[in-house]
Amino acid sequence: MLYQNILLVEDDIIDRKALERFLKDYSDEYTFFFAGSFREALRILKENKIDTIVADYQLGDGNALQLMTLYKDIPLIMITGANDAELAVQSMKAGAYDFLVKDNERAYLQMIPVACTYALKRKEQENLLNKMVQAVEQSPSLILITNNQGNIEYANPKIIELTGYTLEELLGKNPNIFNSGNQTPEFYSKFWETLRQGKKWTGEFYNKSKDGNYYWESASVAPIFSQSGETTHYVKVGEDITLKKKAEESAIYTEKLKSILEIAGTISHELNQPLQIILGHCELLEAKAANDPSLKKSIDTILANVERIVEITNKIHAITEYKTRKYVDDTRIVEI
Repeated sequence: MLYQNILLVEDDIIDRKALERFLKDYSDEYTFFFAGSFREALRILKENKIDTIVADYQLGDGNALQLMTLYKDIPLIMITGANDAELAVQSMKAGAYDFLVKDNERAYLQMIPVACTYALKRKEQENLLNKMVQAVEQSPSLILITNNQGNIEYANPKIIELTGYTLEELLGKNPNIFNSGNQTPEFYSKFWETLRQGKKWTGEFYNKSKDGNYYWESASVAPIFSQSGETTHYVKVGEDITLKKKAEESAIYTEKLKSILEIAGTISHELNQPLQIILGHCELLEAKAANDPSLKKSIDTILANVERIVEITNKIHAITEYKTRKYVDDTRIVEI
């Protein structure tokens, strides 16, 4: 039994006394507060933490519906002396947790503890559900729920923010509305095969938003089962990893560029020595070919090309000597 504070509001003195006598046996499980009027009930509610209100519908200075309007967060159980179906419907629509009818034998008194316990349990479940809803609504994750046909029934605000679609545009649509066309039919075949086996699928999607921008999503998709074990829905929880992907691509590009520069530096260094040797020998030959114009012309051609190669290797060496240079890819500047 859940311990709780119960406020009983009854303006009929005889009925109130009957309530007090009957509920005395439940004092170990509940703390009861009794009010004989609407005004007195307001005072008690203001001064105490009340978990459940049990109130006669018609009070001398007000009624139970007014109490319910003022204290929407407290479960209220309606009691009336008339078996009025219309009033019962009205009360339940207004938010009453239960509706008890007074009878001459006062058998309804026995239902009050049961109704109060049920009301408190239901309120706790509602509070828990509300917390879960708030967690999903405020989550930084991309959360999507579809029916077992794959049609969208819910998308949290993070999906709306990322994709640019409104919730109304997504409801009833298939998630292929995000399809970028960059994933193969085999990819989706394996995806659905996993889900139809009742297993969780984990992987990455390359999707497209409403305005045509592409984004990467790391996601887990799992079936939701009924009590009989049938798949009723699918839920996807994802994360936008676009920046992470670009960072990885940038890091790969940087590493490749480093390797290229290292190779270029090595080539520049290795070529320099043999080129200097060639230059030295050409200068010696040039002195001996003073009287041979044809040979001198050939040596001059060799010297000119060797000097050109030396100039190129010096430029490569100068580039690779920088400790830090900035290279720009399609998304950001990468330092190496």
